[in-house]
Amino acid sequence: MSSTTPEAGSGSDFIDNVRQQWAHLFPTVDTEPMAIVGRINRIAHIIQLRSDTVLAAAGITRAEFDMLSLLARTGRPMTPTELASELLISGAGATKRLKKLQEAGLIRRETNPQDGRGALIHMTDKADGLLRPIMESVLEFEAGLLAGLSASTARGLARDLRTLLAGLEPHRGGS
Repeated sequence: MSSTTPEAGSGSDFIDNVRQQWAHLFPTVDTEPMAIVGRINRIAHIIQLRSDTVLAAAGITRAEFDMLSLLARTGRPMTPTELASELLISGAGATKRLKKLQEAGLIRRETNPQDGRGALIHMTDKADGLLRPIMESVLEFEAGLLAGLSASTARGLARDLRTLLAGLEPHRGGS
């Protein structure tokens, strides 16, 4: 399974070159996992960089968009701990994002009635009005990235990535 040559007709990419370099340094090391994991990481990084430009044009960062999107999708106020957990970020990271969103008037904090020391985070009407056009821009951008894939290839890739992600996700109660 340690082949370092690209599949026939697919052409060579950055990861093929990296694998060939490693094969030269360590010929007995199997770099096959890099063919998938390396590509996922590289694709994610490229998409992140390019989509950050789309979000910046809308005046928002990826971190802020992710937090507002989560609040919008759940349709309910959430605690900072819930937000951090769902976004796979630290409590300090959530606090930093929340502070910036509050200063921009996109969220408001309310005392949690079930825990007087805690807070519930609500999206503001201002954020609600901004979110749809930003989401449409992001989805248009993402559709453009996938335009080179046939519908059946895209469905198969989505299915295979879902299988991989389901095995990696922290277990969620009831989902």
